[in-house]
Amino acid sequence: MNLDLPWLALGSFASGIGSLYLLAQLRTHWDKPGARWFVATIVTQTGWCFSYGAALLVFDPTLRLALEMVSWLGIIWIGFCFLSFALGYTGRTNVLESGWYRGVAVLPLVETALVVTNPLHTVVWQGFRVVPAAGSAGAEYAVLPVGLLTIIVAMLFVSFGTLLVFDTVVSYGPLYRREALAVGLSPIPPGAAVLLWAGGVGPVPAVNLTTLLFLPHVALDLYAFVRSDMFEFHPATRRAGERAAIHDIATPVAIVDEQGRVVNLNPAAEGMLAIDKYEALTEPLNDFLGDDDIATDGGSSRVSIEAGGRHREFKIRQTALRDEAGTQLGYTVVFQDITDEIRRERRLEVLNRFLRHNVRNESVVIQARAELLAAELDGDHADYASTIEQSVSRLVDSGQKARTLAEAGAGDAALESVALADLTAEVVATAREEYGGSAAVEISDDLQLTTQPALLEILLTNLIENALQHVPDAVVTVTATAEGDDVVLTVSDNGPGVPDHELGVLERGRETDLNHGSGIGLWLVRWTATTLEGDLDFDTSDGTTVTVRLPTERAAAEAG
Repeated sequence: MNLDLPWLALGSFASGIGSLYLLAQLRTHWDKPGARWFVATIVTQTGWCFSYGAALLVFDPTLRLALEMVSWLGIIWIGFCFLSFALGYTGRTNVLESGWYRGVAVLPLVETALVVTNPLHTVVWQGFRVVPAAGSAGAEYAVLPVGLLTIIVAMLFVSFGTLLVFDTVVSYGPLYRREALAVGLSPIPPGAAVLLWAGGVGPVPAVNLTTLLFLPHVALDLYAFVRSDMFEFHPATRRAGERAAIHDIATPVAIVDEQGRVVNLNPAAEGMLAIDKYEALTEPLNDFLGDDDIATDGGSSRVSIEAGGRHREFKIRQTALRDEAGTQLGYTVVFQDITDEIRRERRLEVLNRFLRHNVRNESVVIQARAELLAAELDGDHADYASTIEQSVSRLVDSGQKARTLAEAGAGDAALESVALADLTAEVVATAREEYGGSAAVEISDDLQLTTQPALLEILLTNLIENALQHVPDAVVTVTATAEGDDVVLTVSDNGPGVPDHELGVLERGRETDLNHGSGIGLWLVRWTATTLEGDLDFDTSDGTTVTVRLPTERAAAEAG
């Protein structure tokens, strides 16, 4: 090899060109989080490479010293810029924009001032002189403690930024495993070169080989950021989403350890408890809940809290926090405000009691008097009294159905094994005795369901009664067959079919002033089928056929 050729300078220029190429390849991503700082990093790296390449060709002491200072500025600012890029790229903009981080920026500013003015005070280096080295203009001088500290700070910035990017990319799992390895390895060659040069160690001590070793650094970054779409799936989105999922939501959320001590509170929880989260850290969460305590076993409970002079009721839901090895670390405690829900329930209870007692009792009185009048009167007057009696009878019947559903829903959700044929036969017998008509049951005696018997009986009763009550000379057929994990129950009659407007109301799931059902029976069918995790279907092409698909065995969690 001819050492008179400026190989070292050409290598520096090559690294500068490679840096520009990297910058050009990523120009479509310059609007991504941290991109401005990434551009600043590459621009600093490019300027360092070209200036040091030129320095290796200059033997004039004054110019050579000026170019050496530019290299020092590259060392100072590349670390700070890269750390800022890492913070922005990984979604830590709150750190990047914080006052204390702006204070950190004072450090490279002070170091810059010391480097530029070093000829006046010589606290960074001293004894600068130009020496030939491997066909280039090398430089020998003693790096003083302030200079070494400057280099160490820059390397720490780079190291910390690399860890942030590496750790975040690794969290994507196998998707970017190779790219993450490239990101982790890329700072090693230039970083090692800086440290060896600062220590006066290396094949050419008078030459800083860092700019040459930017070549593998650029190659690894090109592999990591250009080959894949790492900049498209930047982690700032996920980090912002994770923060929004807890920090920004209006629902109070607390993170506690296994002993129930506060680890973190989101702003909504701070407002609910009227306490700053830093004051609550390591304190038991129960200490801030007044007279109510929550168990630290991951279960659910209710608490009453006085917040801002207002009494609020909260339902507590706890979810276990576990690490990747499955070790339980604590709980996420979510406070669901159910104050308005409880108030509505209490209003409904009052209304229900009123309907059950006052309206029912008065309706019974009206019905009895109407029956007496119908028996005593003749002609049109008797018809009028009979009409009143029938209307009140329907009203009483609807009230009874509503009470039946309310009482069934208010009970526990205990599951039992039910013989479908026996239950259906009982319901059919009761309905025929009251309404007449013909009803046949075609269900195997061994067909069993694990479900809520009370709700299933309401479902069958209303399906069968609807057919027998509203169809003259009704012929009803009830069948059930097992299909996989389900039981398919059908109730067919020979009537004119359920009116379309009635079915439309059921399909929409709500009534309006202009679109409403004529009774509560079909609503009971829909509500009970839904509660039993069933699917409901009506066919009115030939009479009415109602098909209900129910799970053979319901899970206890579903029944709650």
